[in-house]
Amino acid sequence: MIKSGFVAILLIALFSYLFVIQKIKKESKHQNQNQTKEQKSKDLKLSLEYINSTEYLKSYIIDVINSGSRGLNFKGGIMEGGFASKEDAPKIACYVMSLSGRECKEPYSKDASMFYSSICAGCHGMDGKGIHGTYPDLTRPKLLGIKKKEEELLKQIKR
Repeated sequence: MIKSGFVAILLIALFSYLFVIQKIKKESKHQNQNQTKEQKSKDLKLSLEYINSTEYLKSYIIDVINSGSRGLNFKGGIMEGGFASKEDAPKIACYVMSLSGRECKEPYSKDASMFYSSICAGCHGMDGKGIHGTYPDLTRPKLLGIKKKEEELLKQIKR
C-alpha cells in the first residue's frame, strides 16, 4: 500500500511538473511573439525615420537615375534608367537636392549642373519643377516614390 501511494505521489508530481513546463513554454512563446512584434514595430519606425533623411533621399535619386522610375505612373511615362553613368549619378542627385534647398554631406562637383541640364532638364526643367505637370517636380518636399514608401510603412505600423 505504501508503494502504491508513493507511486501515485510520484505520478502526480511528474504530471504536475510536465504541466508547469508546458505552461512555461507556452508563456515563453507568447512573450517571444510579443517581443518580435515590438521589435518589428521599432524597425518599421526606424525605417520611417530613415526614409525622411537626406541620406535616403540621395540614395533614392541615385537609384532612380540608375534603374528608372517603373511603378510610379508618371504622366510622361516611365523614365528608363542609365541616362547617366553610375559615377555621375551621385553628382546629379546632389544637384537635384540643391534645387529644393537640401544639401548633400559632400559637395557636388561643378559639372553636376551641366549633367543635370543636358540629361534631366528636358523633362524636369532647369528649375526641377517638371514640365507642365507631365514630368515630376523634383523640388517637392517628398518625392513620389518616397511618399509611397512612407505610406506603406505607416500601414505596416498600424497593423
